[in-house]
Amino acid sequence: MNELDEIQAFFAEQLRSRRALPRDTSVRERAERLLKNSGRLSAIERLEIYREQFWLRHTSSLVEDFPGLSGILGQEAWAALIEGYLDAYPPRSFTLRDLGLHLPEYIASRRSLENQRLCQEMAALEVAYVEIFDAADAVPVSHATVASVPESAWAGARLVVHPALRLLELEYPVAALRRKLIEAPPGAERPPLPAREPQCLLVFRRELQMFHETTNKAAFRILRALTRRVPLTAACELAAAEVPEEAATIAENVGRWFQSWAARGFIIGIEV
Repeated sequence: MNELDEIQAFFAEQLRSRRALPRDTSVRERAERLLKNSGRLSAIERLEIYREQFWLRHTSSLVEDFPGLSGILGQEAWAALIEGYLDAYPPRSFTLRDLGLHLPEYIASRRSLENQRLCQEMAALEVAYVEIFDAADAVPVSHATVASVPESAWAGARLVVHPALRLLELEYPVAALRRKLIEAPPGAERPPLPAREPQCLLVFRRELQMFHETTNKAAFRILRALTRRVPLTAACELAAAEVPEEAATIAENVGRWFQSWAARGFIIGIEV
């Protein structure tokens, strides 16, 4: 390792430290050897400023992207969670947009976290919002394209789903809770946490605004299969196998569902 590599590795390591660097004699001595003093600040004092800014900048970014999760936890539990998260998943992207993408899986590993499942689902919802915010845009499939598909080709047709659509199968109504947390006046008590209420949620963007809505389990399972590039007929069969009590509903309504998805821009293409 040359001198520049050593300086960079030392700098990056100390940025992620949870404790004030001037208290550590060995770190202070190494900083004095590798870094220069500047004006009234010693090498360790300059490094400490960067360490503090690392935590402040990244934690403030996560609060901005995850207001629902931070609202559930409260300040103390949120700070502890995010310190552990940034230690387990240090920033590796050039953009802060990617900073919290691993929060749901990290929370899944924190079995001692109070309201763990609720927190995990809230984090998953807020990751979905982050992803669809800057997902690529696309033109909805046209009536002419739909009409041009031969009847015999529909069984094996693959529907292309809009990139700004996410599907979440949840145990708690986290979208409604998130809205209550965001709209609560500053200093107000946290709204009551909801009881378990399984739901299938669609999260999507339309005209630069983000929306969510619930849908029935059968339609959700078909859409989920379509996002995985499963052909239309096979997607319906898969959904019927997963929720056999909805098999008749699928057969009766799949055409209407498709028309609704196409009209609302969820479907952007058909591959035959």
